[in-house]
Amino acid sequence: MDEPVRISEQGDGTLEVALFGDIDFANASTIRETVRAVVAEAAPTAIRVDLAAVTFLDSSGIALLVTAHRLAAGLGARYSVVNPTSTVYEHLRLTGLAGLFGVARPTAGGPRDVPGADRSSPPVGR
Repeated sequence: MDEPVRISEQGDGTLEVALFGDIDFANASTIRETVRAVVAEAAPTAIRVDLAAVTFLDSSGIALLVTAHRLAAGLGARYSVVNPTSTVYEHLRLTGLAGLFGVARPTAGGPRDVPGADRSSPPVGR
């Protein structure tokens, strides 16, 4: 996939932000501005960031996730990060963000995220 981000509005007011490949200093600022613009236009009730296809996440990528969390907070929207690889999960755990974002530890050989399971954080600021 050429683009590192795909954003889609779900019918329930959720904005799905799917990230792909390396999310790092080379592309994080562009992705961040894209996410800001879509969030401002859509005003979602929830933002879900899917990391299933992320192969690398540096501090710029982590800052992108924090920015998305803050955007959700500004709207009073739910925020969740789903489907991290084990490596990406470990980065989030070490920074203390796995707990803040409600990210479940990936299970060996199991699904990264259980469909229908709501592990999103409650609306921020409420």
